[in-house]
Amino acid sequence: MRNLIVNRPVFILLTAFFCVALSIIYLPILVMIIFSFNSGRYQTLPFREPTFEWYVNLVSDSSFVDSFFTSLFMASLASIAATALGFLAAYAFSKAKIPFYSLFFGLILSPLVIPIILIGIGIRLQIVSVGIEPALWLVLVGQTLYVLPLAVINLKNRIDKIPKSIEEAGISLGSGRLHLIVFILVPICAPTIFATILLTFTFSFDEFVIAYFLTNFEITLPIRIWTSLVTGFEPKINAAGSAVFLFSLILGFIAQFILLFKQSEKQNGIEPRET
Repeated sequence: MRNLIVNRPVFILLTAFFCVALSIIYLPILVMIIFSFNSGRYQTLPFREPTFEWYVNLVSDSSFVDSFFTSLFMASLASIAATALGFLAAYAFSKAKIPFYSLFFGLILSPLVIPIILIGIGIRLQIVSVGIEPALWLVLVGQTLYVLPLAVINLKNRIDKIPKSIEEAGISLGSGRLHLIVFILVPICAPTIFATILLTFTFSFDEFVIAYFLTNFEITLPIRIWTSLVTGFEPKINAAGSAVFLFSLILGFIAQFILLFKQSEKQNGIEPRET
């Protein structure tokens, strides 16, 4: 407590605020998970006998299964595309002398501060104005744009830490720029690239607003869940929400573990054999 930069009352107040915020965020999720095992059809007490019935119904519902694989496919493509583009952008911002650097870097990161509903509406209005019908491939474009800033920030942080001597050695040995990136820098950044794919996949998989505005008939899992909530509550919605939350949580933990593990290796002086 002696090393605190704030006094004790402020520390207690901030801790209480943090606990309240954490409860507001995660208490509804905890309730959803608990009632996903409740045999009753409605979220009311008393809690009835535990059951896996709603999970069985969820797996046997073809509409949920199809929407899950649609989300899985779209999130996979979006995460790979965003990571690939993000790596190239991160390399350019890290190594190249770009005119109006701050302006362009700010434009890349702007989706982080712009409300996502404005992104969805803006893309929808733009495609309609040029005569393009909403379709699943537009969801891919929108979700890639949405998660691209995460990829750029994550990968730029890693590329900035690569010693210039590695690139200079490769170039002095006759390596071209493309060969240097593909066969030297990409293997060095491989753990961070994999973690970035997982992180961007998680955000893309759970994304609802862009998918809602940019598609008509192809339904992703978040849209399927929202449709069920609007048309009438189904108990298996709790099971679907719990499964999505657990799935995203696991991927997020894996990504963070990879990033923190690599960072701790460097801090302890254990440099991985990257070159």
